[in-house]
This record gives sequence, C-alpha cells and structure tokens, in this order.
Amino acid sequence: MAGSSGYIRSTVPVARNVFWVILALLAWVLFQGLRAHAPVPGGRWSHTPFDLVFLVLLPALAAFAFTRLFLVLTQSARGTLNVYAVLSSPLAWLFWLGLAIGLVGHGVHIAAHALYRAIPEAFIGGAYAQKVAFLDTDLGYLLLGIGFFLASLAVVVQGQGVGQRLTGPERLLFVVGSLATYGFVIVYVGVAGQQVIPAIAASVVLTGASLWILPPSEVTHDPIGALITPGTFLAGLTLIIWTIVVGGQPSWP
Repeated sequence: MAGSSGYIRSTVPVARNVFWVILALLAWVLFQGLRAHAPVPGGRWSHTPFDLVFLVLLPALAAFAFTRLFLVLTQSARGTLNVYAVLSSPLAWLFWLGLAIGLVGHGVHIAAHALYRAIPEAFIGGAYAQKVAFLDTDLGYLLLGIGFFLASLAVVVQGQGVGQRLTGPERLLFVVGSLATYGFVIVYVGVAGQQVIPAIAASVVLTGASLWILPPSEVTHDPIGALITPGTFLAGLTLIIWTIVVGGQPSWP
C-alpha cells in the first residue's frame, strides 16, 4: 500500500541491495584507478594474473549486483516475480540489453588495452595503431557507457519509489556513494573516453527520469534515487562547466 510520500511499503530489502551495488562499483572504480598506471610486467603477459582476475571478477560482481537489484525491484513493484516481468517486459529488455552492451564494451576495451600494453612499439603511429586506439578508447568506452545508461534507466523507472524511505546517516551514505560511483563513472567516461556529449545527455535523461517519478525533496530519501541522481546530476553539471571552460573536449588529468 502506498504511503503519503509515494513509497510502497515493501518487505524486500531494496536498500541493502543498493548498498551492494555501491560496494561493487566502488571496488571496480578503485581498482581501475590504482592499476591505471601500473608498469607492464615482464614476459609475454600484458597484465599480471592478479590484474586479469580482477579485471574479469569486478565487472562480473557489478553485473551480478545490478541483476539482483533489478530482480528485487521487479518483485517489489509487481508483488511477484514471473517470466514476463523478468524477461519479456519493456523494462526487462532495456535492462538486459544494457547489461549485455556494457559487458561487451568492457571486453572490447580490456582486449584492446591489453594488446597495446603488450606491444606498445607497434602503436607508435599508422592505421593499425589508430584502429586499436579506436577499440580501446572510443568504441569500448562508448559501449560501456551506453550499457551503463540503459541498465540504470531501467532501474530508475522500475524501482524508484518502491523501496523503504531513507533517513539519517543511511541517506548520507547513499548520497556519498552516488558521488563516488555514478559521479566518477560518468565524468570518467565523458573525459577519458572522449564521450562528453553522450555522457551529458545520459546525465540529463537519468536526472530527468528520476525527478519525473519523485519530487526533488524526496529523491534522496529513496534508495534508487539516492544511488543514481546526486552523482549523475553533479557529473553532468561538471562536464558542462568543464567543456565550457576548456572550449571543447576536456582531457583527463
């Protein structure tokens, strides 16, 4: 039964599943940042076995956390899980398509980046180097960003307003997590991935969808709103200001 603020009182722990999404994304972001400038190991490997495990494991954990969250939101919104809601509804198609595109984009980026690290002398110039750079930076980040956007949009539309209301320190924790995950990811894809216009457009659509479902005063009291909206909004605003200041495509520091 819906409350006066538009929330559906559900026994399904939406907030707990959102917390696991935040942890999975934070682990992925931290690992990428720590290993971004790691030296190339000797021998035939472009990445150490430790790096390869986490380059596969962390995206898989993030995908699993998103999948679990989407299933919980579907159950909360519909009261039950069925084949149509999970596999055949428009929001389900949007979510699974986004998840698949995002993982493909990550795979393209990792493969091209590993190739570049293995034989950097082969990519000093020429058409072949440009093709690998296109796969590494342009196509890989574009597909990853599109997938992340589609899955997030499905989560916002399906789940915002169906979870328990956040208050106090829990609300602050989710907002900070949003800035550290969605905020960083959107800025990074826009700048390092040279996708600033798509990143701004995604920020506008996600923020607009969130504010269309719940009023601004209630967005950060909702687990899904607190996960996505603060970081998305500030990331889009940051990219707009950064682009105006530099007069074009910003470059990653």
